[in-house]
Amino acid sequence: MGQAMNLLERFLGRGCPHNFSWPRNDNNGGHYQICLSCGGAYQYDWKLMRQTGPSLAGAETMKNKWSKQQPKMRQAKILIVDDDPDLCLALGLRLRANHYKTLSTGDGYSALALAQKEQPDLVLLDLGLPGFATGTGVLKHMRTFPSLAPIPVIVITGRALRDYKQPVLELGAAGCFQKPVDDKELLDLIRVSLLPTA
Repeated sequence: MGQAMNLLERFLGRGCPHNFSWPRNDNNGGHYQICLSCGGAYQYDWKLMRQTGPSLAGAETMKNKWSKQQPKMRQAKILIVDDDPDLCLALGLRLRANHYKTLSTGDGYSALALAQKEQPDLVLLDLGLPGFATGTGVLKHMRTFPSLAPIPVIVITGRALRDYKQPVLELGAAGCFQKPVDDKELLDLIRVSLLPTA
């Protein structure tokens, strides 16, 4: 009974939600899947189209083989520039839930200094920033600094898009959204903007 419970626990992953890889061939003519969440190796039956139990023989070898093949992905760093602290917090939570690192600031001068120091992979920029360094000014300055020019900028504004969208796109913004922003559309554009360019 104890051994059966142990096998069941191993198969269920002790609460792991299981994010399985595509089935792979093992050394004995069978198939297995690796759980990308817990790293467990599981037997796979193509006829049943499901996992049939934990891989007992060679599971560690297969897990090690899989981990060597999968390089660790670097988390992209996103700088949020908005003078609304609640919006910064909400955007930060959304982005971290999607495996991005975040930084935030509420004014244009700090944004330029932070971008120069931290070299983020992408900037989410509000246009209505306090002081002389408005969002448009930050975008213009970023395009003139060689170290900041390649960083994609997505503008998020409470202003009417008909007046601001075309000018910011001409300044080199990757996209422009009006608040409140649709999560899926924003995350899709972030993913596309972070793809390596040829």
